[in-house]
Amino acid sequence: MMMNRSALEAGWGVATASVMALAFAMVACTHTADTPPSATSGAMDPDSVTMFTLVLQPGSITGCVLGDPSMTRPVKLTIAANKGMLLSEGGIHYSLDRRGPNLYTGGNYIKIVADLTAAPKHLSVSTNDGACKWAASAS
Repeated sequence: MMMNRSALEAGWGVATASVMALAFAMVACTHTADTPPSATSGAMDPDSVTMFTLVLQPGSITGCVLGDPSMTRPVKLTIAANKGMLLSEGGIHYSLDRRGPNLYTGGNYIKIVADLTAAPKHLSVSTNDGACKWAASAS
């Protein structure tokens, strides 16, 4: 059976969104060779808890909307002892490493950046290829 171009693109979008939802659902995160080491120098960041609600960003491919139900739930970022933990209402969590004062990153199959120096505080999540992007300001 022959498929037209838009059907192929839609299928690729569905696959990308499915991979994104699965990646966000993974509990453990490991460092790869290209992951920079944690920043441990300087004063410790204060312990804090910040709530975010991610929103799909313009420029994301069409299929990313399929991952929205998993991604657009409120998430809680907890900072304790210069380590970050991102926890969704569904119990999904990612460990984040300090990269600088109040700046935390993480993710293996997705990229997570929490910038607590911004006003308001900012969280971004994207697929490694940048095809799907979500962002939030502190609520």
